[in-house]
Amino acid sequence: MRVSVVCPIKDESHLIPLTLPSFYSVDPDEVILCLDKPAPQKVVKAINVVTRVLGVTDITRIIEVERNPEYRFHQAWVRRQGFRAARNDTILTTDIDIVLDPKMKEYFHLLKGDVKLVSFAKFSLTWHGMIAYLVQKIYRHKSFTGLYMFSKKAWLETEDEDSLKRVPRGEDTHLHSYLTKKYRDVFVSDVKNIVVRPKESRKYQYLMGWNRWVIRKTPLWRVLTSSFLYFRPFMLVGYLRARLSHVETV
Repeated sequence: MRVSVVCPIKDESHLIPLTLPSFYSVDPDEVILCLDKPAPQKVVKAINVVTRVLGVTDITRIIEVERNPEYRFHQAWVRRQGFRAARNDTILTTDIDIVLDPKMKEYFHLLKGDVKLVSFAKFSLTWHGMIAYLVQKIYRHKSFTGLYMFSKKAWLETEDEDSLKRVPRGEDTHLHSYLTKKYRDVFVSDVKNIVVRPKESRKYQYLMGWNRWVIRKTPLWRVLTSSFLYFRPFMLVGYLRARLSHVETV
């Protein structure tokens, strides 16, 4: 299976030596790194150093993406430009703050038949992340994370771009929501992808909750359960604010 890895990068040059090498551990056919135009030179330099040391410059592409004012969430536009540039139908999308587990490639075969999206567990080295890891071990359940592989053809067929332009965050949830209206998805929990984000901010939790209603229309009981289990009180605040203010869903 030929896999294209797609990752947007803003200005996190300090993370590149830590995380980028892991992208090649899953044996990709190509790695596409999406940068704002003009590309920050510190980021480009960090990428070039890593790829030269690993000997993978031939399968690494940097694309520069101009801002599109039609998109409320810039990253949604940047990431999808990477998707469109991918030469393979199978795309694995990640973020520059994630160290990929090489074991992921053992599950790539799950993307077949009517399964058009495979999501992989990821955990941060924060106490929120440790709680999430323990909950997943004790109570194995289907989930969705922003680390996933999918069929490019199925994505182009299903995602509503006009709706995507309106989302303030949660562009990965948006793609998942539309693709799974027609196709099946699978969640893989037996991997150890590590998020090196130092902390989980109140804003991050708030927007998680906001998207639970605006994009997923998640029932209240599920948000209450998640807020309690993972100790994310501001996720509940964001959810209730969106739901009670009758925000337009997408």
